[in-house]
Amino acid sequence: MHNTENWWNRPCGGRDVLKQTIPIVISGGSISLMNFTDRMFLMWYDADAMTASMQAGMLFWSIVSFPSNTAAFVTTFVAQYNGSKQYQRIGSAVWQGVWFGLILMPLLLLLQPFVSELFAVFKHSETLIPLEKEYLYWVLWGSGAAISGEAAASFFRGRGQMNIEMYNNLFCVVLNVVLDYAMIFGKLGSPEWGLAGAAIATMISQWVRFLIYLAVMLWTETKEKKYNVFSGTLPDFSFLGRLFYYGIPAGFYTVVDTIAFSVFIMLIGGLGEVERNATTIAFTMNSLTFIPLAGIGIVVSSMVGNQLGNNRPDLARRCTNTAAVLGVIYSGFFAVLFFAVPDYLLACFSAFSKPEEFSAMHDLTIKLMMFLALYLCFDCLSIIYCSALRGAGDTHFTALMIFILAPIYPALCFVGIKFFGLGIMWSWSVITAAVFAYCIAFTLRYRTEHWEKIRVIENS
Repeated sequence: MHNTENWWNRPCGGRDVLKQTIPIVISGGSISLMNFTDRMFLMWYDADAMTASMQAGMLFWSIVSFPSNTAAFVTTFVAQYNGSKQYQRIGSAVWQGVWFGLILMPLLLLLQPFVSELFAVFKHSETLIPLEKEYLYWVLWGSGAAISGEAAASFFRGRGQMNIEMYNNLFCVVLNVVLDYAMIFGKLGSPEWGLAGAAIATMISQWVRFLIYLAVMLWTETKEKKYNVFSGTLPDFSFLGRLFYYGIPAGFYTVVDTIAFSVFIMLIGGLGEVERNATTIAFTMNSLTFIPLAGIGIVVSSMVGNQLGNNRPDLARRCTNTAAVLGVIYSGFFAVLFFAVPDYLLACFSAFSKPEEFSAMHDLTIKLMMFLALYLCFDCLSIIYCSALRGAGDTHFTALMIFILAPIYPALCFVGIKFFGLGIMWSWSVITAAVFAYCIAFTLRYRTEHWEKIRVIENS
């Protein structure tokens, strides 16, 4: 009993980690619910619209993942500044990331006509391609908010104020769901815009989220007067150099991972309607666990950064180990659900869809959920240990690993599909093996002491 209490009450123990994790899990869970609701509404509207939203949505995140994760790396700077009590550097750090995203948005809009041609390259159906292009067009108008919003969120994440992110995301998720309902189906006085309505709702919600972060950040500075938020708006080229040195590998990690996954999704899209729709539903179910676990990763990065800024690598390691225990319990719970009661979980998708349409993909979706159950806990550990390395600034290692590992699984899928006639089961077996490989690589790196010695900030 004494050991359990010690694990719970000690600094960076169960209570400390859970105090920050619960708001971020609720926040991440709300985003999962938003994605789930988006696709459920679109499934009720039209199955092709649902699939187009996932295919185009993955391409969108492939485009913005590099800059948004570079901007999100401001969290590590804020955390280490906060841990070392260099509060006056925080405001300027956040603004550099905000301007980075806003300046980049016009360039991303110029890319839209070119990247949308990728749908044809992967031989998607003629009915799907116009829908995918339409969705991509609208969500790209939210790219600036998506990137700058990550930098603005870093002001709160890096200081451990995860409740601000929770409240903001909950509000914007409710807003998105209401706008989805109105714009997809033509309710509440809105025209019926179908898939375009879902994309516009997402874009509006992104901008609202970003503006709320800015407003609360400015209000916090008005109260506390120590972060230099108002005076730190000018460019800081010294900081930008360090942000790009550590943040670009962090962004590179995510963009390569996202592109590899997008290629995987595109390849599945070419296998047939049943395969692509079943995969869309399965990964929508996976988002119920993945997005909250990504939120736990944010907590780990923040806590590790704060403790390393305070020169306490022992506490940085302790909070990571604690998060790993909590994460495995969380992901293990969903793994059991996916394995034991998949039909109950799929009821939301079958409720208002056409019976003949859903029955065709039902059995395959059940099989794909078995793959999810198999790899969820390994995915959890991969996320948490990688997040600890990011919180320290060990981004060059994580970038190297993703550069080596990420291209392998879409390449194996492509070879299996194109040259050996292998299909959906082969592809899902490959991506499951990839999750195991990531987990092994990041676990082994975490077990070394190299990351504990890294600092991204200047000496106080």
